[in-house]
Amino acid sequence: MSGVLGKLVAIQWLRATAAIAVVWFHALLLLQDHGIPSSQGSLGGVGSIGAIGVDIFFVVSGFIISITAERARSVQDFALRRFVRVWPLYALATFFYVILVPSARGDLLDIAFSMAMFQPLASLSVSPVLPTGWTLLFEAFFYALVACAIAWKSARPLSERVLMLLVGCVLFASTYGWFRPMNIWGNPICLEFGLGVLIGCAWRKGVVLPHWAAVLIFSLSAVLIIKSAVDGHGYIWASDHILNGSLSWERFRVWGIPAALLVVSAALRQPLPHGDGRLMQIFGDASYSIYLFHLHFLRWLGQHIDDFSVLDPDALVFVATAGGVAVGVVAHYVLERPLLKAFGAFLTLRRNRTVAASE
Repeated sequence: MSGVLGKLVAIQWLRATAAIAVVWFHALLLLQDHGIPSSQGSLGGVGSIGAIGVDIFFVVSGFIISITAERARSVQDFALRRFVRVWPLYALATFFYVILVPSARGDLLDIAFSMAMFQPLASLSVSPVLPTGWTLLFEAFFYALVACAIAWKSARPLSERVLMLLVGCVLFASTYGWFRPMNIWGNPICLEFGLGVLIGCAWRKGVVLPHWAAVLIFSLSAVLIIKSAVDGHGYIWASDHILNGSLSWERFRVWGIPAALLVVSAALRQPLPHGDGRLMQIFGDASYSIYLFHLHFLRWLGQHIDDFSVLDPDALVFVATAGGVAVGVVAHYVLERPLLKAFGAFLTLRRNRTVAASE
């Protein structure tokens, strides 16, 4: 853990919670797909509330990128660092998923588009070959938009340029319809990145909430999330309804706002001691790997679900969630960290050569 995240232990805890929530959500879906009823999955919207982890990730991403992009030496420097951070592990996760899941070995063009972090051709609601990859479509767009904002030479602050471009894209798509590729580039869910950018602006200005205010904002967020779980929230959890834009505004309203309040309470509070919650910090560090690789375990579990019939359904949800998280943590140490170290060394060498050549 380094950089901005190294100073924000609470954000790491939030990333850990978001990742675990998504795994739990998919574990409940697994049982539902196999006709196994669990008490957790039958309580109003509780069975799908874990999908809000994606919205938390989007707000956190906007927050972190808005801060780190300020330090980018150039558009190329920013783009390379984002590419190295996101694509290699995603490509490996997609590759292993195609090997593990026979149904994913379909159209080679779909696999190629998925690997390139583009939405496969077909309907506007189709996800990449790796199902969780649908969120990376929006991440990739946001990174491209930030790169454009860096290239836009202006006296305006970078965060202001990012927000202007983002809001412009969303307004255009909302006005003229969700045609490809504006169903991604102008999707209202992208405004969750914008909320993170606004939080980043406050953080850079040194805004620190008093303890009571942070607790109040956290409590308000918790109440809104619990209300959504109890009352239900329709199908805003379903990726197809977000990719085609049909429920994106609703999801932004119902989940995006509470997610942003959570990030505010974590990012703008008094810093937590670095020694606190070591396990959650590990999960936070591994959150990207957990998000990308937990479905591999769940698909394997689905293929062997009969072997676990002796378990109570709610116990099986726990096993599925714990197993998915564990696989993600292993992937973090075995794949993600070595990849980042290797590519980081390459970027450092490349930068040193560039500096030497310019002298």
